[in-house]
Amino acid sequence: MNLPHFEMFCEVARVKSFSKAAKLLHLSQPAISAQIHYLEDYYGMQLFHRSSSGVTLTAVGELVYKYAKEILKLHDELENEIDSMLQSENQKLIIGASSTIGNSALPCSIWTFKEKYPQAQIRLEVHNAERITALLNDNQLNLALLENPVSGLPDDLVSQSISNDELLVIAPPKKPWNERTTISLEEIKKAPFIIRESGSGLRQIFEEAITSWGMKLEDLNIVTEMSSTSAIKSTVEAGLGLSICSRIATQKEIRTGTIHPLTIEGKSVKFSYQIVYKSEKSLNNIAKRFIRFILGPGAPFC
Repeated sequence: MNLPHFEMFCEVARVKSFSKAAKLLHLSQPAISAQIHYLEDYYGMQLFHRSSSGVTLTAVGELVYKYAKEILKLHDELENEIDSMLQSENQKLIIGASSTIGNSALPCSIWTFKEKYPQAQIRLEVHNAERITALLNDNQLNLALLENPVSGLPDDLVSQSISNDELLVIAPPKKPWNERTTISLEEIKKAPFIIRESGSGLRQIFEEAITSWGMKLEDLNIVTEMSSTSAIKSTVEAGLGLSICSRIATQKEIRTGTIHPLTIEGKSVKFSYQIVYKSEKSLNNIAKRFIRFILGPGAPFC
């Protein structure tokens, strides 16, 4: 029995659905079900009534929910009191992130973390993956978040997967693209194409993918290179070409309809984000908490 069990249980109870909780926690539904079964075995009682419309708490489940929320609240209060006793050096955290994640989902996660740990003094460094890797190697960062694969890291660093994503072709929301969901490799070759700069993790992932399909960057009609994901999205929105971007970095634009996402016919480019750091012994208190937070059962990114 540990705190993540209670966190997961409380989320299921809150949304009244295993599948909704699984989606919010970025877990599979079988994983959620297994954890709830573990709790029910531990207490020897059924905690949820199951039905086709969702789940509701049993009488025992209501009791466990009451105490679980209190336990989680008391643990947060304990950590905040410990924080107030620590020296300020233990509260400083320098996080490095590649542009893809650092300019989109991560700031919201840091805000959520700061709400939970208000004593934390956090600085976020956003550069391309190559630059972040160099800063990490030079001990100028406590930890970093990068796209996988992470190359050029020394053997003494720990790398753990925190979330999955996919590479999309992004297009302006107009004909012919807004009437379609896919694009062929031949169409990609012919269209004006905007690419991230050399050293970008996203560019590395894209290059490796097209190489495996028998293509090279030189086969594309590249009109410009840009070092900013925001600049690329603005250029695509203006109708000046196509580009590639991660789904997580374009979720706002896709939702508002200012960018139209396309997948490549018969192809899929999946990748994960990694949190990279030195051994836990080298981390200060707040860095350890951030790692636990980002690896926890809650959604790592907003």
